[in-house]
Amino acid sequence: MTQIPEIIQPAPRPAPAPSAALLWLAVVLIGLCWGSTGPLSKLAVSTGHSPVGITFWNTAIGATLLTVLLILRRRKLPLDRRHLVFYLGCGLLGTALPNSLSYGAYSHLPVGIMVMLISLVPMMTLLVAWPFGIERPTPRRLLGLALGALAVGMIVLPGSSLPDPSQTVWLIAPIVVALSYAGENVFIARSDMRHLGPFTTMCGLSWGALLLLVPTMVVSGGWFDITAFGPPELATFGISLLHLMAYSGFIWLIGHAGPVFAAQVGYMVTGTGVLLGVVIYGETHSAWVWAALAVMVSGLALVQPRRQET
Repeated sequence: MTQIPEIIQPAPRPAPAPSAALLWLAVVLIGLCWGSTGPLSKLAVSTGHSPVGITFWNTAIGATLLTVLLILRRRKLPLDRRHLVFYLGCGLLGTALPNSLSYGAYSHLPVGIMVMLISLVPMMTLLVAWPFGIERPTPRRLLGLALGALAVGMIVLPGSSLPDPSQTVWLIAPIVVALSYAGENVFIARSDMRHLGPFTTMCGLSWGALLLLVPTMVVSGGWFDITAFGPPELATFGISLLHLMAYSGFIWLIGHAGPVFAAQVGYMVTGTGVLLGVVIYGETHSAWVWAALAVMVSGLALVQPRRQET
């Protein structure tokens, strides 16, 4: 068989670095995508669809699209025992548990409150990672943790923070959601699966979450027909697409600007979620909640590692 000779070409010039304006535009657009999933989540549960059922469809759509992406990129999903345990662990902590809890809480809490409390993830990650030596609790970051705790107290304790005081018990749900995401972050760091790459990891954990969600959905009767294509069903589709778009953009942003700059997305997500709750659902918040938001943002700024710490 005649071998086709290799064509020697000059090395391609490196692509020009994105401008600062483009990087900040990416922060805004990614934050808008992720922040918009809050109002859509409230719409998805508005007609009584099961939180487990919505989580199943979000995960199934994401897993399908990610699998197609891997096929197009000619990447394989490792399926040995070690990787399967990793997929199941991430699927539980990063999708099945937190998403189901989130949808349950969205039917009882304002969007703004949900988004604010879920933004505790960096603080929760520091707390969970500290005993494993993954994160360093510097005095500056400990002050950030204290401000985060103060912000939660400003939401929970005053009776005027929620439209209905009976909703207070549901505040536990987004805090557990943030803790679950933090557990996933530490689980990924401890598992050392960096060789997989972000999209392969997302694909694997999506299928792992589906394995956990299917029996739960069957037992709980959470199935619903997503092809009805009413507003809640379209919102379920939209959440999946926005999440994948935002995640892809976030990976691009980390690659071009680094994780410290990319962390600014968190502020956009929180602000977008709160403002869209006001605009779309007419949510009103007490002075305690707005003050808590300011304290929360200050705490997040302190908890995020500085460039020299990364």
